[in-house]
Amino acid sequence: MSLQLVLQNYISSLRERNELDALLPELLTAMGHSVLSRPQTGVPQAGVDVLSSFQNSEGREELYLFIIKFGDIRREDLFTGQQAIEPSAREACTDFARNRLTESQRALTKHVVVVSSGVIKQEAATGFAGLADEVNARPGFIFGFWGIDQLTPLIEKHVFDESLLLGHAQSDLRAALAGLSDSSASIQRFVHFIEKVMTAPANEADDSPAPARRKFLRRCAAAAMGHGVLVVWGGAENNLKPAVVAGEYLALRMWSASVSLGLTGDSEFLRRLNATVELHVHTLSTYFDKTLPALRNARAIVRHRPNPVFYADLVFDELGRLATLLLLLQRMEGSEDRRRQVLQDIVKVINANSIVARPLLDGQGIDLSLVFTALLKEGAIQSVQNLAMGVTQLLKRSLMTNERLPVDTDLLEDAVAVHFTRDAGDRDFFKTTTLVPLLATIFSVMEDEAGLTLLRSLTPHLSGVTLERWYHTSGIETFTGSNRSLDAISVSRVIAGLGEDTSSELQASLRIPEGAADPTQLGWYAQPWSVLTALSARLHRHPLPTWYLAR
Repeated sequence: MSLQLVLQNYISSLRERNELDALLPELLTAMGHSVLSRPQTGVPQAGVDVLSSFQNSEGREELYLFIIKFGDIRREDLFTGQQAIEPSAREACTDFARNRLTESQRALTKHVVVVSSGVIKQEAATGFAGLADEVNARPGFIFGFWGIDQLTPLIEKHVFDESLLLGHAQSDLRAALAGLSDSSASIQRFVHFIEKVMTAPANEADDSPAPARRKFLRRCAAAAMGHGVLVVWGGAENNLKPAVVAGEYLALRMWSASVSLGLTGDSEFLRRLNATVELHVHTLSTYFDKTLPALRNARAIVRHRPNPVFYADLVFDELGRLATLLLLLQRMEGSEDRRRQVLQDIVKVINANSIVARPLLDGQGIDLSLVFTALLKEGAIQSVQNLAMGVTQLLKRSLMTNERLPVDTDLLEDAVAVHFTRDAGDRDFFKTTTLVPLLATIFSVMEDEAGLTLLRSLTPHLSGVTLERWYHTSGIETFTGSNRSLDAISVSRVIAGLGEDTSSELQASLRIPEGAADPTQLGWYAQPWSVLTALSARLHRHPLPTWYLAR
């Protein structure tokens, strides 16, 4: 698969104002430009969207004044409309050059460059050539055009070669794109791509902070661009699942690397991370636009997954992912309408699939916890109470009949042996539970004494079962990409029993055991980045920390 073909498809898809606007500064930085100004929504920019400076091969500084347009350039794009190219170019040469540049900058050679995600159509060629002649006739000005045919080799050369150490990760990116028919394989290869991009080579170990930061930001840009390519290609192939999982992984991996370099507060890094998260939200939204009709139809899912274990696995997986979409939207301004819609979608999926109240794996409590948290943050307390009470009532029935108990190994083959083939007894894989402590925390957060009382009534039926509550070490922030096992960042507390009331139970939930980390010391504890905790829980399959549930 030709990387140039992949990049051309990616660039041609950039139609929105914030897409090409975001790409150009990243490309310029990789090319060695100093970006002096970026696009600003609602701010008059005198015809120029991006301003940068660059030292040419002779060591002389030159300025680049970029005018960004979207798609192919036709005759009407040159002369008519609020965003017409000709008046923007003239304004760049006059108003911008005279009033927005310093005296020393005005003396430099100035390149006026039109950037487009398309090509110049034949109908506009003559007018475009005339505009070029007009700009070139002005002393100190040079006119240029970067369309899809110019941007593609520039990205391949400067982003996917230099930043990736002569392209050693390109094969993984190509394999991830070529293997989209197999989601698991595509995800695996794209994770390899991210790791090769984000891992600093050994020869950078002695770099001083400034070059280390610069190279790190370049790696972030390359990884993010690769993710953008995967999103576009996945949309074209009608399989966004790899891009959705990759978005979670990339956001967590970028944060992990920033912690190691002490750059979690760096404004330029946070801008890049925020762009990655926003693309992930957009991809999730598109993904669920296509999958929700099936998720709201239990019969359709059962036809696809007739085995109850695999049916439950699919529903909980998608419901947890849908909950992360709502949690991510809650950190974004102006998302109220979209949040209301996602909230309704979550409730509809729950109502359509009764299995949600009866997890067959203990780890499916992780997905429930994401749902509980997302709904509580929307104020949907009654929905959380109904679901938590339903789970508790069915768990009590399971305990009394020794049927459909959640398998504590979280292995699908063990669940099949217990719940389908009956090769194992229900209690064979029910020696530990994190689900019961989770429900206790949720009832306590809501101050639901009736719910906690019902949960406490399960105690006589839990003989020989360990109640376990999960906590993390400070290593949770750097876990992604570390090749450590989950045990390396895990601290568990065995619970002797549940509190007499919700207040005492909540206090017990939040008490930090020896060896666990104080969450307030984590870089992502502060808003808006605490949502990374939820992404980590969903992706790496660890329980959601009690401090996040209580918050």
